[in-house]
Amino acid sequence: MGKIKVAHIICDLLPGGGQKSTTDLIKSTEGKVENYLVLLENKRSYEVEGIKTFFICEDKKIYKKLDILGDYLLSLKLRKLLQELEIDIVVSHMEVTAKVLRFINIPKIYYMRVDITQELKVLEKNSFTRYKKREYLYKKIFDGQNLITISQDTEKNLLHFLSPKKIQTIYNPFDLENIPQLANEAANVPEEDYLIQIGSDIKRKRQDILLEAFSKIKDRNIKLLLLGTEENEEILNLIEKFNIQRNRIIFHPFTTNPYPFIKNAKILIMSSQREGLPRVIVESLALETPVVSTDCDTGPREILIGELKPYLAKVNDPDDLAEKIDLALERYPEITDRYIEKFDKREISENFLLYVKSIIANQPEQQ
Repeated sequence: MGKIKVAHIICDLLPGGGQKSTTDLIKSTEGKVENYLVLLENKRSYEVEGIKTFFICEDKKIYKKLDILGDYLLSLKLRKLLQELEIDIVVSHMEVTAKVLRFINIPKIYYMRVDITQELKVLEKNSFTRYKKREYLYKKIFDGQNLITISQDTEKNLLHFLSPKKIQTIYNPFDLENIPQLANEAANVPEEDYLIQIGSDIKRKRQDILLEAFSKIKDRNIKLLLLGTEENEEILNLIEKFNIQRNRIIFHPFTTNPYPFIKNAKILIMSSQREGLPRVIVESLALETPVVSTDCDTGPREILIGELKPYLAKVNDPDDLAEKIDLALERYPEITDRYIEKFDKREISENFLLYVKSIIANQPEQQ
């Protein structure tokens, strides 16, 4: 028998932690299995070298409008490709890909990169009808399936809601040796002292909370670099609302190498309301850059442990976030490898491969 053929399904190659984690997982298992990356739509803001990449359609807008029928039509295209590639097992890395993959009868794994129970809690408060529809959909897709979560808290929460066939927490893999090397590459890093936040989704990353907290910190000279965010009206309105001097905010578009910017920052700040397992926290600690983060229900508290725990702020609380930033600027514990060694790609890739092999070994023999 040759190498196991694994197809990894994501939506696109646009900026995002899910895309980055998927390509890192593929690279970390290179040579041990035969990997294929499949995009639902051919949208790319960057290319990944050395990974065999395919796509199902140029643009899935029309399929999205068709709702469940659109998912089914995409699944027919995906099934055809998987058969042509003679895939042994397929891995869905996103919710949108899970909705397509549910129609395909092939050994599969669903990566749960976000805690869907948190989404359901919000829906239950705001729209009971939407909540019941989404609850039904998730149970239909994920009950009785093979799941991988990227945080222990997510696994615990899902077990209260779903009945999976198999579930295991396997952290995202990080190339902890390569990150410091990439951080030394040339980049247009600000010369002034600055804090950094990464990501462009104002609502999900709660940049409104971040900017309000920034307006309250004691240091009135330090700047804030919004990496991955280009100047836009919504952010400018928030800057004005919180009376922040415009020259204290630095906008910078998405870059495939954020590490020089993280390395030279005084603090990396994460102000999100919900996360899976935030890559930027691990990457920042790998560069010995202090981190202040909101204490989301899943993710940050599994990374900022021990002496770093006091730098977790209450969610949706700009005053507490500002206090934690002030504390970090005043003093921060020594950042050692013990905080991040469990995220090393070698251990993670082995855990993933064992999971894949266990599923294939338990498949019924074909007559």
